This record gives sequence, structure tokens and C-alpha cells, in this order.
Amino acid sequence: MKKPEILAPVGHYEGLHSVIKAGADAVYMGVGKINQRALKSNFTIEDVKEIRKITQDAGVRQYVVLNSIVFEEDLPYINEILHQLKEIGVDAVVGWDMAVLSKSIELGIETHLSTMASVSNSQAAKFYEKMGIKRVVPAREVKLEGLLDIKNKTNLEIEIFIHGAMCMAVSGRCFLSHDVFEKSGNRGECYQVCRHEFDVKIVSKNTGTEFLLGSDYVLSARDLVTINFVDRLIWADSWKIEGRNKNADYAYMVTYAYREARDRILNGEWDKKGWKDLWDMLERVYHREWDSGFYFGEGRFGLNRSIAKEKKLYVGEIIKYYPKISVAELKVVDNPVSIGDTIHIIGKKTGLIRQTVRSMQVEKKNIQQADRGMVVGLKTDDKVRPGDKVYLIKQVDISDNINNNHGLITK
Repeated sequence: MKKPEILAPVGHYEGLHSVIKAGADAVYMGVGKINQRALKSNFTIEDVKEIRKITQDAGVRQYVVLNSIVFEEDLPYINEILHQLKEIGVDAVVGWDMAVLSKSIELGIETHLSTMASVSNSQAAKFYEKMGIKRVVPAREVKLEGLLDIKNKTNLEIEIFIHGAMCMAVSGRCFLSHDVFEKSGNRGECYQVCRHEFDVKIVSKNTGTEFLLGSDYVLSARDLVTINFVDRLIWADSWKIEGRNKNADYAYMVTYAYREARDRILNGEWDKKGWKDLWDMLERVYHREWDSGFYFGEGRFGLNRSIAKEKKLYVGEIIKYYPKISVAELKVVDNPVSIGDTIHIIGKKTGLIRQTVRSMQVEKKNIQQADRGMVVGLKTDDKVRPGDKVYLIKQVDISDNINNNHGLITK
């Protein structure tokens, strides 16, 4: 059976180390100003070099995204960046502007076509295949049957979205942010105007009378989730997780859940173990209400709230670590933490460690709770570093469950 790649988003070093720990096969990241997350999640060319070493050591592939609109004045910059990426030896470049694609192919870099190109049929895919494109990310609007047609009628690798935010615009090409804030979403500067609450009203054409219907998030699409039918996507070459702007908690949990799902399918354990425990894991982190996207037809893209099954409270910071005994000194500066609590330890090189507090000491005496202002010895499950942040994880009571997520396909 085919083994799809788990492709995870990286917008910061904490996220990078988190997804590697969670089992990602490949990561994608932006560099400089020509990518769809240039406003927030971005790296310099020096970061790309450093991350190249990290990913090579971990056996993880590194893809660099250059997928925004390229104007004439950007061409020298694009050429320079691509030559640098060639020298660094990244595994692939992802783009959709012909200037990026043609130069990347000319330099002999493996080149992937972004979903921004809106490839929605096999004939369009064949056009890019003849150019030298190796992988296509089809338009999000393509149904499952259409994706299979592209796969079966070409020799291209097919990368599909399996989880994360969805955009109201066709394949992400939107002018709303530019119109309101003069910040173009097509240049990686989206201010996500669509995520705000809007007043909805009806205006009479005859009298001009306005009828206020109320406030709602009418333009904010739900989040894609496929964990409950991901076994039907096992044919794909790559499973892509959306979320370069997300924190390390999100990156780790989502990557781990889909890696576990894939392994269950490949090991013949899917029917026995199922997906509901993985669904529960995904509910722990921040997300909007969920939807099946376009896989089985048009989804329901309205949103009325954002939810998470867990919340994260700041505890303090690691100030020392003693590797021989796996104990860290934790300075508690905010919320107290007790034996039995679940905590996250997050750092630039540490990534994310999720563990239960099993032992704390002050002056070699065991304590049950560490309060604000205390410095305590904390037994850790893995190596941590000075400067790492510690968070207390608390459960949140959610009324919605699996059966209340409208627009979802369940088997």
C-alpha cells in the first residue's frame, strides 16, 4: 500500500522541532517576501541554511515556498533567491508564477506547483508536467473523483490538503485585505479581514430602508478536517497540513494525529483502532468549526465560533537543566502547577514536550504544588533548555462533539 508523505507547516523554530518530533516526513516554509505568509511566518536565507542541516540530520525533506504574485521589479530578487536555494540544496521549491517555475526548473531544482495555480483537471496538470513540474497541489475546490483523475491520467505526484484553515476565495486568491487595508493577500500580507464579525443587513431597493439581521462571521470559512475519512486519501503522494502561522502545540498535535492515522492504515489497524481518539487529540488545540471541504461536494463554510478542547496557561521559564538526572529548574512567574498536571514545555530548539508533572522539589524536599515566585526542580521526560517556556494545560468543556459538526462526512 502507498505511503503518503506527512507534510507539515513550519513558521518558526519551535514548530520545526515539534513537527519533526511528531513524525513529519517533510516540512514547508517561506523565505523572504515572495510567499503567502510573508507578513507573519517567515525565514531568512540564513535560516534556510540552518534548517537544511536540521532536516537533513532528522531525515526530513525541506520545501521552500515562493508562491505569491511576482512583479517585474521582483525578478532580480527571485533569481537571487533561487540561486541561493540551489546552492543550499533544498529538496524542492513550491511556486505558481511562471517566473519562479521556469527559473527553478532551469536550475535543476525539484519544482512543485502551488494550489494558487488552480489546477482542477488532468489536462491542465499535463501542461505543467511537460514544463518539468514534478508535483501538483490541485485547487482546493476539486472533488475526490477529480483528484483521482489527475492522479491516474498523469505521472505527477499529487499533494492534497488534509487539515487546517480554508479560505473563502478561490484557491486563496483574494482582494479583500488589499481593498480594506491595502495589504495584498496575494503578496503574503493578508490581514484576514474575513475572520472578523460582520453586521448583516438587508437594504430595500425601493425605499432604502435597512433591516439589520444581526452579526455573524459570514466570510470566515471553517477548518478542514479529514481524520475521519483519511483512509480514503491513502493514494495521495503527500498529505499537506495547513498552518504556518500556528503555534508549536498545534503543529505537534496535528502532525502526530495524521502520522498515527497513516501508520494505522498501513499496518492494517485502521478498522480496529479507528479515528475517534485522534479526533479527540485534534480537538485539544485551537480550531474553527470543522468541515470536510470539497472532497464530497461543496462544504458548509459558515462559522459561528472558534473552539479548542484545551487551553494553555503560562507557568514560567526553565532557567537551568541537569541532563544527568533529567531535572530542570523552573521559575514559576504566573499560574501555579501541581503534581499530576499536564504541561507543555516549548522552546526554539526543544520544540514541544507534553508531559505529566510527576515530581517537583525545593531544596531536595518533594512538594505537591509550585506557586508564583518559586524556583523548583522539575523532572522532565526529555531534554529542555534555559529559556524554554512552560505552560499548564487545562481541559475546556465543549458542548459540540463529533455528531454536532455539520458539513462533515463520516463513514
